[in-house]
Amino acid sequence: MTSTHTGYLLIADITGYTQFLTSSEMDHANPILQSLLGVLLEQIGDPLSFWKTEGDAVLAYSKRQDFPSGETFLTICENLYNAFTLRRQHIISNTTCPCQACANVNKLDLKIIAHHGRFDEMRLGSTKDISGPDVILVHRMTKTEVNEHTGIRSYALFSEAAAQAMNISEIMKPFSQDFDHFGEVRMKVYDLAKSWETLRANREREFLREEDGVWTMRYHFDAPIGVVWEALVAPEQKLKWMNSVSDIRMENPLGRLGPGSGYHCAHAMAEFFYRVTDWEPFEYFSTRILDPARPVVSFPETYHLTETGTGTELRYTMGIATDADGARSKISEKECSAFLADFWAVSFADMNEQLSGSR
Repeated sequence: MTSTHTGYLLIADITGYTQFLTSSEMDHANPILQSLLGVLLEQIGDPLSFWKTEGDAVLAYSKRQDFPSGETFLTICENLYNAFTLRRQHIISNTTCPCQACANVNKLDLKIIAHHGRFDEMRLGSTKDISGPDVILVHRMTKTEVNEHTGIRSYALFSEAAAQAMNISEIMKPFSQDFDHFGEVRMKVYDLAKSWETLRANREREFLREEDGVWTMRYHFDAPIGVVWEALVAPEQKLKWMNSVSDIRMENPLGRLGPGSGYHCAHAMAEFFYRVTDWEPFEYFSTRILDPARPVVSFPETYHLTETGTGTELRYTMGIATDADGARSKISEKECSAFLADFWAVSFADMNEQLSGSR
């Protein structure tokens, strides 16, 4: 049985693989590679579909028409790199073995290749495979001279089609190369290591535990964590489920969603403004929101996501409300929590219904 889809094609490719194997003891090299490939596989899940592994690479694709936004797809790429980097660092930090395999782990790196196009999904016995010209192209894109021309070693390489579908190409560097039968292919390069340093290094944590807050609400969504995350943060998704919100305007000082981004939501009853203060996709994000009735008062909030066997649990925690001088406003806490209790109950129910219906 064959079905045709349009979506993202992704290859997470470990670089330095051949040199690592040929210069290392196999009894240590293989477990190291299995560990690194394993942590990449852990990052692949709905709304991405696992395709297969090819030696030093993990392949995946998406076929959901409502997923993902460019922000979420780029976040998936970053999470793959971050998981790989942390596992590599763990291996380096926890070995005293003097063999070549253990000594050369730091020479392994990761590049991510992505294209957006059409492909045929085929079921072959108990397995699935995909095929088509766009599938061939994404494989060709793994053999480029990006590093030589840009000096970027840890990168995500997106075809022009993928960059346009993502709508965030302005934060990437242009690159092009000729491929047999495809001619010159225009692409965009994203520096994953630089992103790691910019968005994560030396940041201040603004994570509220439940005991840190004044009010907490929990809600279970019948959808995977990546889909719930996107619905909570992407403006075009939020408009679909936020009760009585007619418009959302964004400020993105870094050119994309993350710490410093601001949301301005037009609700039927009031205007709400909040800014992102901490960002850990797909685990949690925190914001600081102004009390619309008292603009000098604001309070922190954390949205914490946890995978369950049947979907995703959200813990929303509201923190202590204070004015510019740090004085606490209990009346603001009381009024805002009362409003949010009703607002979230209706909005989250709508969100869950929409996400469940789109699967």
